[in-house]
Amino acid sequence: MWLAYPIKEQIRITDMYSFFEVHFDEGYEFPGEAHNFWECVYIIEGDACVSGNERVYNLTHGSIIFHKPLELHKFIVTGQGGADFLIFSFSAEGPMMPSLEEKVFELSDSQRSIIASMLSFIHARAERMPTPPTGYCSYLEPFQTLPTYSQMLALYLQQLMLSLIEAGEVSSVSSAPDAVIFRRAIRYLNDNIHRQPSVPEIARYSNVSEASIKRLFDKYAGIGIHKYLLKLKMKAAAELLQNGESVSGVAERLGFNSQSYFSRAFKRETGLMPSGLKGNPP
Repeated sequence: MWLAYPIKEQIRITDMYSFFEVHFDEGYEFPGEAHNFWECVYIIEGDACVSGNERVYNLTHGSIIFHKPLELHKFIVTGQGGADFLIFSFSAEGPMMPSLEEKVFELSDSQRSIIASMLSFIHARAERMPTPPTGYCSYLEPFQTLPTYSQMLALYLQQLMLSLIEAGEVSSVSSAPDAVIFRRAIRYLNDNIHRQPSVPEIARYSNVSEASIKRLFDKYAGIGIHKYLLKLKMKAAAELLQNGESVSGVAERLGFNSQSYFSRAFKRETGLMPSGLKGNPP
């Protein structure tokens, strides 16, 4: 008698939003953003300073970072000659996805081979697609015309992520003085997320001037302190809503003047209504 061994799917990519290779010159700054799906940045060549929420990393070729949904992320190209990136964003589900949160991996030779095989597969098919007038060719265009393309791409990515979880090495966060101060300031914001701490208060806690703390948020987050705090509140709100908290309760816990104002802010920042998120992942 044959026994059936069920496949326990640990990671499954459900949607892709972007997938492209790009070169940026030294000094290029990608402005901070946050969205309700995952984003991955892989350094093909060069060096970059990458931030994800309060964490700051100095990455080089072969490094890959995963930004979880609603994580504010930004990068600055620091290497001479610029840097080449592979960037893709996606939605995924499965019990192993949290293992990719707040981590940077240094790829092994076998993991780089997965990416090389994936790019070879993509290039052979994407080059068949007409290049638009802008000169930008999205690697997602074949989704519309090649029936097997999307699943093959998902399989490559799932293989890569499972391999990283199983054997990848994690990079340490930057110990640069500015990065340490930035993390300290973010911890203070998280500890006081129920209210609206002022810029002078945050600067005093971080032992720097108001001008310095504003500069650090611009450097590592690409947005002002109050905007960053709002995004932290939205992230906390999403987690509370997922855990069954009422919309009115979340608004009160996070220091919003009214439920309606909270709902408008949540919709503006996440693209979702808080009532639609209750009990569901962002």
